[in-house]
Amino acid sequence: MDYISDFNSLLKEKLGFSMFPYQEHVSKDLINAIDLGEKFVVASMPTGSGKTVIEIFLAYFLMKKGFHNIIVMEPTRLLCDQMYTKFWKKVYQDIGMEYEGNCEAFNEGKSIIVSTPFTAAKCDAKADAIIFDEVHHAFGDSRYTEALMQLNPKIIIGLTALLPGYKRYKLDLRVSESFGEPIVLSYDFKALSKIDPSFKPPKAIADLFDADMDSLEDNVYELFFKKKAKGNKDTLKFLEVTLYSYGKSAFCESLQRLNDKVQDNSAYFMLCDSEGLSHKARALQDILSVYRVEDFKPVLIFTSRKATAYEFEKAIRETKVDMKRVKVLTGDASKEERQKLVDSAKRGDVDVIISTLVGEEGIDIPEAKLLIMTDVPQSPLRFYQRLGRLIRSEKEETQKFLVVALTPKTPEYDNLDDALRNLFAEGVDVSYIIEKKEGKGPVAKVIDIINKEKEDMIPFLKLTEEKDVTPLTYVAEFKKKNEDINSLYYEILSSNTRLNGEEGFSQYLDKAMKEGSVLYFYDVEEMGKLLSKVLLGKYCSLCYGETCRKICNEWLNKIGLIKSIKLDKKNILRLYMKVFLKENSEKAKEYLHREIQNSLENLKGKDFSVSLTESYNKSFTSITETLNFNVSIDRLTVYPKVQLTYYDTNKENKDIVKMNALAIGYKAIEIFFKELLENVITN
Repeated sequence: MDYISDFNSLLKEKLGFSMFPYQEHVSKDLINAIDLGEKFVVASMPTGSGKTVIEIFLAYFLMKKGFHNIIVMEPTRLLCDQMYTKFWKKVYQDIGMEYEGNCEAFNEGKSIIVSTPFTAAKCDAKADAIIFDEVHHAFGDSRYTEALMQLNPKIIIGLTALLPGYKRYKLDLRVSESFGEPIVLSYDFKALSKIDPSFKPPKAIADLFDADMDSLEDNVYELFFKKKAKGNKDTLKFLEVTLYSYGKSAFCESLQRLNDKVQDNSAYFMLCDSEGLSHKARALQDILSVYRVEDFKPVLIFTSRKATAYEFEKAIRETKVDMKRVKVLTGDASKEERQKLVDSAKRGDVDVIISTLVGEEGIDIPEAKLLIMTDVPQSPLRFYQRLGRLIRSEKEETQKFLVVALTPKTPEYDNLDDALRNLFAEGVDVSYIIEKKEGKGPVAKVIDIINKEKEDMIPFLKLTEEKDVTPLTYVAEFKKKNEDINSLYYEILSSNTRLNGEEGFSQYLDKAMKEGSVLYFYDVEEMGKLLSKVLLGKYCSLCYGETCRKICNEWLNKIGLIKSIKLDKKNILRLYMKVFLKENSEKAKEYLHREIQNSLENLKGKDFSVSLTESYNKSFTSITETLNFNVSIDRLTVYPKVQLTYYDTNKENKDIVKMNALAIGYKAIEIFFKELLENVITN
């Protein structure tokens, strides 16, 4: 059967074009390897050579070979969206996309599903075959390894722009034992041009480097990330962004200038007094060790801060580059000086230009072969203007290179993602730009912070306050009031309490929960105490005489003001969270089961019941459990209802949510009986 010819007819019908000869050649090599019985085949092709078309063909070939459950793995949600919308759904009908985690596409049994590895594993998907875009992630990343081992396909076919030799040795032994050593077929620009003389390379090739912080830098960053730094709110945010975007020199310069708006901290002084380059300058040295100046001159390096530009000059001085041919361009230079510098670069007299904002529009050097961005402008216009310094070429065949240095576990990775989305939405072709690496953004920092703790399930307040603090104590300290305990309970139960906004650690913790890497339940003991006050309030509103005055006098007037109890304020509920990593889910269930059994044992002989009514809000990914109490004591029966909302969760977590709500309900009843028997009921 002529698979290539038949597929080209389908491709022509659906997308209006056929495969190029070099794409046909690579496709034949891949299916020959598959026909020879290889279970893990990888093709390495340059960015811009049309790997997606080959992936679409491979799905066609596999279906013709009798494979039914084919998962197309994209490393990120953005790529899922782009590839599915632009190509896959236009070619195939029996196809779906799933990256939100609700697993609907998998449950529908589509023949082909475009997804991320993490969503496919989360949905416990079936996979006869996996077509893996950017397959280099599977070499050395444990999360991809776990996904592959869980899905256990019959065959894996991967494509990537580059699979360096050292990367191949990082493949987990379990993968090679299960699927065999991967057969790697490599096609560089030269090979593709030889196969097909009509092949044209893309305008630019992109690469991404991590600018890892050292321990001193990370300690300071964590102070800002966890909102432990003290001072003016806007100033602290500015300093945080300055540190991860531009490095130590710019941070310390700004800190000195703004010291009257920031409370002193020893971590700042330790960082600013330390020797050595900042993380961005160290990353620049790494980049220039791979992309050597002599091979790519003239080189353009962009940063938004003058202090960082001069630190970069110092970093380059430590390499073998001729410093007479390295120039720094800042706003201090006059228009004439800028033009003189540009002319020198065009003549070949300057090898490296380190530029601040002034160079984004002010220089035009089409001869430049390499652009290094060490920060990501938030403005799409500025981002595109920087790119314009690179892709503007007087020769169509000139190959350009873009390298972006980003600080892992910070919002910089999200900033790149947002910049690409904005440009894509404006119709700008950004297909040659590498998207952010999965698991490198600020959510990874949240996971790091959780991993530092010794406990499997950690109170939210312990993570943020770095000490054991109860919700009541926190509210009292926040409001700077020494109120009695009943007043504090009322503060939390009422709808009037206002606490801090959703920023920093809390913001990215929420994101980690939405992604499913971090889960939580509410502290059974502390939330049980809170709900016991609801039971007490209802009891106090019904009882009379001397027997109930001892405990009810202070509480009755206040609880009577609350007509219905809805615990749905996210910033209040967060105080009661105990968070844990996804891999500790079973431990969390075991803990909650023990809590339920302990309370039931302590409640033997008591007249009570509690049932749950569940509602699910898909739009806000929240579950609300309504606890329906029915408790009798001293010839009085109270039956309040309490709505308890769990945000940033979904149906997959409903077992933990339901167990948690029941454990809280039983604990509340247990505490309620205990308080009454100790303080009111004497007979």
